Amino acid sequence: MEFLASDALNGRGSGTRDEWIAATYIASQFRRWGLEPMGDDEGYVQTIEMAGAESVSAPVVMVGGTPFTHGKQMLVWSLAAARVAGPLVKHQANVPAAAGSIALLPEGMNPNTVTGPALVLARETPQTRGQWEARAARMPTLPARAVKLAPLASARPTVIYLDEASYTAVNAMAEGAPVSFTVEMKPTAPTFTWNAVAKITGSDPAQSQEVIVLSAHLDHVGARAATTPGADTIFNGADDDASGTVAVMTLAEALSRGPRPKRTVVFALFGSEERGGFGAGFFVDLPVVPLGRIVADLQFEMIARADPKIPAHHLWLTGYERSNLGAELARQGAQLVADPHPEQSFFTRSDNIRFARRGVIAHTVSSFNLHKEYHQPSDEIDMVDFAHMTDAIRSMLEPVRWLANSTFKPAWAEGGCPAPCKE
Repeated sequence: MEFLASDALNGRGSGTRDEWIAATYIASQFRRWGLEPMGDDEGYVQTIEMAGAESVSAPVVMVGGTPFTHGKQMLVWSLAAARVAGPLVKHQANVPAAAGSIALLPEGMNPNTVTGPALVLARETPQTRGQWEARAARMPTLPARAVKLAPLASARPTVIYLDEASYTAVNAMAEGAPVSFTVEMKPTAPTFTWNAVAKITGSDPAQSQEVIVLSAHLDHVGARAATTPGADTIFNGADDDASGTVAVMTLAEALSRGPRPKRTVVFALFGSEERGGFGAGFFVDLPVVPLGRIVADLQFEMIARADPKIPAHHLWLTGYERSNLGAELARQGAQLVADPHPEQSFFTRSDNIRFARRGVIAHTVSSFNLHKEYHQPSDEIDMVDFAHMTDAIRSMLEPVRWLANSTFKPAWAEGGCPAPCKE
């Protein structure tokens, strides 16, 4: 973990050489433990070529006939589509947003907690204001798409932060006001992202075709321009998600030492989660094993610090109520409880959602306590509670081993599988 979250890896930015180094390092550990390779050329790394696009002029959003321009009255924080249009909807917390809608968020609401809209308008925060100049100086880019695949549906909306005066003006407009967002794009040179993948083939011929996936994302957000002279520019990502990466690696090493489980276990560390779950999306669209054979995916995300909202030495599971997997693992000794932050929509914000939308039982294991170091340079290794993290990983070992040796097949609760929910 010290290596993955060190300044040497410069924040493991999605699709960067630093991410590639992280994937190669993980692959070297997989080889040491005698795991079977599932990557390219009989190795442990999948190299994924991506094609993207960048804007050639400043994007503009029109609301009720009033233009707001990137770098002046607003910032395009994340870009999912070059054109979006529709009526303005004033979003309410804890109310599902209509798919494809244009949502104006209440002041203070985190856009990451909203799923469904095509475009999100939010008021700037101190964090976004601190990055205004750097963001305004560069044009937004569309999420990359694998050149081997048809374009993937965006997992996240376009997010626009309005400055204070612009937010006030839009909030004063009537609901239903016409909104349009347009940006002229041009293709960019291909880029790459990397997954590290390995497996232990099941020992039972009758069950080895069934697969358990243990996964995490190996990337983070990289380095960004200093907001003040001398400020730390490296976003180390110790909790997010070096902690989950190390959990999967530790479980891989432990399972490699014991008797081979009856079911096959796949260990997958995904690249470019921070760019929209791209590594996991590639894995799901071109799976190394058929999706129909995957019994469950357990994603590990941000387990480096305890969450005071749950009992000590416990972890929580996103979407606990959506299937019977969490309850069954808890019966087998896993210290798992339901996610105490349902308003954050964490079930849809990690790589597990790529599997779940294809019908695979998939949840994320975490203990993220909404700490202020999230996506900040201060998410460093000296903030990690190693006693908690060790207990957390150890508490999952025997339940995972049980799952890999059992005949239990988890099932979705009624309405639990997220749309489109199909193979």
